[in-house]
Amino acid sequence: MKKIVLMVPALMLVMAGCSKHDDAAKAGSQVVAKVNGSEITVHQLNFALSKLGKLDQTQIKAASEKVLQQMVDMELLKQKSVDEKLDRDPNVLQVLEATKQQVLAQAYMQKVAAKQAAPSADDIKKFYDTHPELFSERNVYVIQEFAVKDGNEHASEIEAGINAAKTADDLAKWLKDNNYIFSANASRKAAEQLPLELLKKLNTLKAGDTLVVKSPQALVLLFLAKVDRQPVDLEKAKPVIQQFLVNSNQQTVIKNEVAALRKDAKVEFYGDFSKLTLDSNAPTAPAVPAAPAEANPESAVASPVSETTEPPAHHNQAIEKGLSGL
Repeated sequence: MKKIVLMVPALMLVMAGCSKHDDAAKAGSQVVAKVNGSEITVHQLNFALSKLGKLDQTQIKAASEKVLQQMVDMELLKQKSVDEKLDRDPNVLQVLEATKQQVLAQAYMQKVAAKQAAPSADDIKKFYDTHPELFSERNVYVIQEFAVKDGNEHASEIEAGINAAKTADDLAKWLKDNNYIFSANASRKAAEQLPLELLKKLNTLKAGDTLVVKSPQALVLLFLAKVDRQPVDLEKAKPVIQQFLVNSNQQTVIKNEVAALRKDAKVEFYGDFSKLTLDSNAPTAPAVPAAPAEANPESAVASPVSETTEPPAHHNQAIEKGLSGL
């Protein structure tokens, strides 16, 4: 469910001032086009334009014309759909109702979340101090990743066998010599790009060490090739921490709101679900759209550490997802 995008007042003012709309504005009309008698208003156009993100003055005219052309096409298709009575099709009605439900639920969540106070300076400082691995002691890791097919079944043997490996080449050679099928990948990951639990483990290692991680697809060997200390001071960290705390607080308040609604609601289940009871604990709060914090992710290393043997890489999902919100 995408974030509900509000119309940008500045765009409305600019559009009202464009020469293409002067005649309509002078006539007191907000209509920018008519399609077989059906009107498209400047407000609808501005709403569509707002989805494109921030536009500068040089882009507005061309973007407006292109978007308006697309809106004309959509209106033509919609009219044809109604002519064909597709608006009465049960499947279409079901999709429309589901979309309406999602939009309204999302709007309420945003209203509740908007009431949250901004994090205080003390809250930001506390988060900074309690997560040195992300800030004051932040590292950037060069990691050689080996995904060993069917390696989970031989985890103990593999861990013992690679214990003497001093380099990534040593590790790869041992796997080849022992007929393990694996794929290799190299990456450069900053602390904030790694899951917190994985980060805590990496912080206990030094360059040349290997961390063994079990994933559903394969046994993953993370060889720590290099560690660069790149701390971030409090001033630079403040915007990121603030956004993270805002997101976190919003999720908490939404979860509490859902819990309260569930507690007060009368919910009955029927048919195959007649024995089902409403969970007393609220489920994970639905995601509340929030503006992403600015980030400067480290670029990945292009070349692998060794030839990939056998099938496509079994990428470890644990290393693909960084700390949520940061």
